[in-house]
Amino acid sequence: MFSFNAVVLKKIQVKDSKNIISLFSQDYWKISVWMKESKNRSPVDIGNIYNFSSKSENGINNIDSYKAKIVINSSLLWFKEINNILRICAYFEKILPASMLFESIFNDYSEAIPYLEQPSSNDQMYHLFLLRFVKKLWIAQTPGEEAWTNIKKLFSVIDSYPLGSIIKIQWISPSDYREIEDFIYATLHNYMN
Repeated sequence: MFSFNAVVLKKIQVKDSKNIISLFSQDYWKISVWMKESKNRSPVDIGNIYNFSSKSENGINNIDSYKAKIVINSSLLWFKEINNILRICAYFEKILPASMLFESIFNDYSEAIPYLEQPSSNDQMYHLFLLRFVKKLWIAQTPGEEAWTNIKKLFSVIDSYPLGSIIKIQWISPSDYREIEDFIYATLHNYMN
């Protein structure tokens, strides 16, 4: 039996209370597990971080128990803010290689959650997180000559400081966030089709 922290990326219901769950683990990488959800416990939700206890039988990972570590409070969020969180999980599911460890990306996501669950900072953190994500995965090219000075400067420091510090930078304007969105879309578009 082993224990690990992981973000829930996807749930596929197989039977009434039996699910196949895709997880992005801090310690192991992306894994899929069988999990029987109990009616006496709250179900696991996509985007939240849990501590799972698992055992392997015949090469199949089964979750014995789980405990919430970071639960996103979505009661104040609108559709767009919730969708931003779900899109991050979809990017994890589709883009992260299955057998590579990305502890720093897991830690970045953990750091981003308090900002993602606030309507006032959700959109900015979503864009900053994805900019750091594509840079750390080496799938983003440095912004070209047509890019504004601010986005070039931001791209050069995005993985040098905590996300909580970067979101407080005063020189990032709404037009910079639109440019970040265009840059991220151009970078991730081929991976999501």
